[in-house]
Amino acid sequence: MELFLAQCILKNHVMTKIILVGLLFISLSTALAQPIPPRSIEDSVIGWKKIYHLKGAKEPLKFDDKTYSIAQLSICDSLINWMQSSYVPKGGLGDAKRTVVGNLDMYHQGDASLPPSYGAYTKTYIDLRYNSSGKMEPVSDSHERWSIRANAPVGIAADIYCTPTQYYFTLPTFEEQGYGNDLPILYGLATHPNTQKYFTYFKRNSAIGNEKTVLLCKDNKPPFMKITKGEYLQITEAAVAMKYDAEKKKIYAENKNDQRSIDYFMKYLNENNEKRILCLKNNKEKYKNRLQEPAQIYTDQPSILLENFPDVFEGNGAGSVKLFVYKIDPVVAELCKTDKPQWIVVTWHGDVTSPVGKHQHESIINNFNFDYVYNFFFDPEKVKGQPYKPLRSPVFKAAVVVTASSAANEKNTADKNVHFFDDFSTTGAGQKPIGWDARDNREGVSSAVTTIDETPTKWAVVDGNSMSPKALKKPLPPNFTLSYDVVVPENFTWGAKGLVLLLSKEKTQGVAEAFIRLKVRPGSGGGNGEAEFETKFPSAYANGSKWYVIPGFSNNKKLNRISISIKKNGDLLQLIIDKNLIAEYAKGIPADMLFNALFLEMGQKGSENDHYYVSNIKITKD
Repeated sequence: MELFLAQCILKNHVMTKIILVGLLFISLSTALAQPIPPRSIEDSVIGWKKIYHLKGAKEPLKFDDKTYSIAQLSICDSLINWMQSSYVPKGGLGDAKRTVVGNLDMYHQGDASLPPSYGAYTKTYIDLRYNSSGKMEPVSDSHERWSIRANAPVGIAADIYCTPTQYYFTLPTFEEQGYGNDLPILYGLATHPNTQKYFTYFKRNSAIGNEKTVLLCKDNKPPFMKITKGEYLQITEAAVAMKYDAEKKKIYAENKNDQRSIDYFMKYLNENNEKRILCLKNNKEKYKNRLQEPAQIYTDQPSILLENFPDVFEGNGAGSVKLFVYKIDPVVAELCKTDKPQWIVVTWHGDVTSPVGKHQHESIINNFNFDYVYNFFFDPEKVKGQPYKPLRSPVFKAAVVVTASSAANEKNTADKNVHFFDDFSTTGAGQKPIGWDARDNREGVSSAVTTIDETPTKWAVVDGNSMSPKALKKPLPPNFTLSYDVVVPENFTWGAKGLVLLLSKEKTQGVAEAFIRLKVRPGSGGGNGEAEFETKFPSAYANGSKWYVIPGFSNNKKLNRISISIKKNGDLLQLIIDKNLIAEYAKGIPADMLFNALFLEMGQKGSENDHYYVSNIKITKD
C-alpha cells in the first residue's frame, strides 16, 4: 500500500512538472507571438534580415515578354550591395530583393511598352514580433520602401493612353498635384549637396506616402520627350475607340438574353460616343495649324469623357494647370535592351514624421553615394577600379555635446527631496534635450534646446512637437509639487495651439488610466491668458475640465513668462501660476494615486512666433 501511494505521489509530481512546463511554454509562445510596440524599438538599430554580399548573376531571367541578361541582373546585385552598405535600418527590420519590370496582368498592360527595367528594392518592415526562435519577423507587410531601378518610369502615368505599345506620362510638380511646395522644400532634394545637381521629383502617393525621386542620366539629360498636339489628338482618338469597344463588350456580356437592357445601355453609349467623336473633330479643326506644338493639358490624368468638355487640351478653360505630356525617347528606349542602363531612378518613401522613415530618408540623402552611381554607369573612367563607398557610415551618430551643469542643476540633483529636475543646462544648444524622448512635429522637427537673450537659463523649444523625460523615476511620490517655467515670444498668435502638460498613471505605455492635464495659452495685446485644467479620476473625485484666467500672461512683451505649479497633498489638488492660486480641489485626487508618466506637447506647429520655451522642470517630495 505504501509503495502504491509513493508511486501515485511520484506520478502526480511528474505530471505537475509537465503541466507547469507546458503552461510556461504556452505563456512564452504567447508572449513571443505578440507584436512588438513600435515605439519601444524605434531608436534601436535592428538592421537587415541578411547581409547578402552578392557576387553577380549566374544565368539570365525570362519574365513575361522580356529577357534580362546576366550583366543586367548582376547590376541588380551591385545595387543591393550598395544599398545595404549605405543604410542600416533603425526601428524596423530590413530586407533587399532584385526586381524587374512588373507583372503584366489586366491592370498593368501599359507596362508592356516600357523598356527592360531592372534593379533592387529594400523593405524596412515596421510591424514586428519575436518568432519561436526569439528572432524578429514581420507581422504585416507595412514597410518603408527604397528602390533603385534602371530604365524605370517616372512621373504619373497617363493611364487611359498607356498601351502595350506606348507609355505616356506627365510630370506635375507637387503643387500642381494639389499639395503645395512645403514638403518638397522640407525634404530638400533640390538643395541638398548630395542630390541638387540631379533631376529630382516629388510625387504624392496616398497608399504609401510621398515618393522622393532622384533621376540619374547621362549629362543630366532626361530620357523622355514631349509629344505634340497632333500625337495627343491621335492617341485620344484611339483611346475613345478602345473605350467604346470595351464598354460595348461589357454591355453584351452583362445583359445576355436581355435585348431590352442591351438596347437601353447601347443607346446611352452611342450617344456619348458620338459626342466624343464630334469633340475630337472640332479640336482637329481648331488646332490644325498647331499640330507640331508641344501638347499641354489641364490635368495629370487625361479623360476621354469628351462629352463633358469642349477642348481636349484646356478642358472647360477654368483651370490654370498646364502640363506637358511625355513619352520615353524611342532611340533611348531601344538602347535599354543592351546591358548598359540608360538612366537610373532612385525612389524612396521614408516619411520624416515617422522615426523609421526619417532614419531611412536621412540615411539615403546623407550616406548614399549618388555621384559614384552616376559615374559608374555614365562616366566609368572616374571610378575605374574603385569599390563603392558610402559618403558617410550608415551607423553614423552625431556627437552629443554635453555642457557644464548649472549650479541650480547641481543643487537640485543633490537634494534628497527633489524627485526630478532639469533645466537643460547639460544639453548643447541646437540639440535634442538629453534624457528626453523628443518626438517630431509634422515637419520632422523635434524639440531642441536653445538660449534666450536676457535669461541665464537654457530652454527646450516645444513647437508642434512633444517630449517626455526618459530619466523620470517611477512612480512619482504620493505627495509632490510639480513646477515648470514657460515663456512665449512677442506676437505669439492669439488662438494658436496651447502648451499641454499631461501627468498620468499608465497601465501600458501611452494609455492613461488617470491623469491631470493642463493646457496654457497666452492672451493678446496685454490681455490675460487662459488655462484649461482637466482631470480624470474615480467618480468620487474631480473629473472633467474647467477654464481659468491666467493674469498677465499675454504676447505683448519681448518675453512673456509664467511659473506654473501643480501641487498634490493627500486628496488636495492645487494649480498655482505666478504665486496665484488658480484652482483648488479639496477632494480632487485619490490620496494613494501614484503617477508614472509625464508629457509636454504643443498640438500643431503655428507661425514663426508660435512656440513655447520650457525649463526648470522640477518635482519635489512634499
